[in-house]
Amino acid sequence: MIKRHFTLTQASAPMKTEIHIEHDLLYSPQWIQILRSFCGKVAIITDSHVKQIIAERWTQFLKKQGIDAYLFSFPQGEVSKNRATKERLEDEMQQLNFGRDSLLVAIGGGVVTDLGGYLASTYHRGISHVLVPTTLLAMVDASIGGKTGVNTAFGKNLIGSFYPPKHVFIDTSLLSTLPDKEWRNGMAEIVKYGLISSFPLFQKLFNNHAKWKARDREFVQEIIYDSISIKKEVVESDFQETSMRRILNFGHTIAHAIETLENYGIAHGEAVAIGILVESYLSYKMGLLQKLEWERIEPILHCFNFPMQLSSSITLENVHACMRSDKKAKNALPRFVLLQEIGKAAAFDRSYCTEIEEPLLNEGLTWMLDRLRDPK
Repeated sequence: MIKRHFTLTQASAPMKTEIHIEHDLLYSPQWIQILRSFCGKVAIITDSHVKQIIAERWTQFLKKQGIDAYLFSFPQGEVSKNRATKERLEDEMQQLNFGRDSLLVAIGGGVVTDLGGYLASTYHRGISHVLVPTTLLAMVDASIGGKTGVNTAFGKNLIGSFYPPKHVFIDTSLLSTLPDKEWRNGMAEIVKYGLISSFPLFQKLFNNHAKWKARDREFVQEIIYDSISIKKEVVESDFQETSMRRILNFGHTIAHAIETLENYGIAHGEAVAIGILVESYLSYKMGLLQKLEWERIEPILHCFNFPMQLSSSITLENVHACMRSDKKAKNALPRFVLLQEIGKAAAFDRSYCTEIEEPLLNEGLTWMLDRLRDPK
């Protein structure tokens, strides 16, 4: 069993994040001791699904430990990750007299941790918060690095803040509740880490996908640790995403457009897998990624059974329109993170993203639509 502890230090922010990785962590004395170190009320934020499977029972456990905990929830799903949900939760906390000395604990997947972190960053101009990711995707990505936010009709995560949590508690026993779709969601981000930063991780995933399918606990914990180590190093070098941290968005320019156009009917990881494939293809067509390396990327995505399918509503025109709102866009022109080789993102004079000339971008998007779009 792996028991790990990280300290993630943001040089440009006056906060540190303690990251704890352990099996059966949530009922441990260590967790209770940390909660007791905060003096105010505890607001536990979750969604309707996690509320039923763990959060209600866990809140009662905390109350029995003498912690003044209150549970708040919202309907499950990406469609709830918006300003209206945040406003409703804020009003409910105000009604119960949560003050500036309160602690917010967000327990759930990426929607919960992103929304909960954003709420914490603005409530009473900022209160302390702790993240408890319950999905693989949230464990390796959404809960790490201090990014918070909500979606708008114009795109994903367009409103938010950089606001690091005090602690992230990664209890790997929670993974036992996940369906296969949620395992794939997390794996898309883990594959991304290998492609942008670690050829050894890419090789490990390719050579051990049988262990993955068997849900081998030691292997799963090992790749969680590898992934967080990579993200920790990148975030510490560039907390507010002015240069290198952009590499973490590899695959996401395409993915966020797809998610928005599909009205979040496609899972984030499945959209990221498509984005990885298309942005790798663009890397190859631009002469950055060698053909032999490009030909290794699609097979690893197939190893992990990503559906790789788009609805007939996706068009060249609406993908272009949606990408103009991407956070990396400049003068309404989308910019892309591209690969120089497996395990290394292209630097582009340390901007780590670039515009792509429209004819080549259209070629890549047409290639995507011809291969993946439902003909109906």
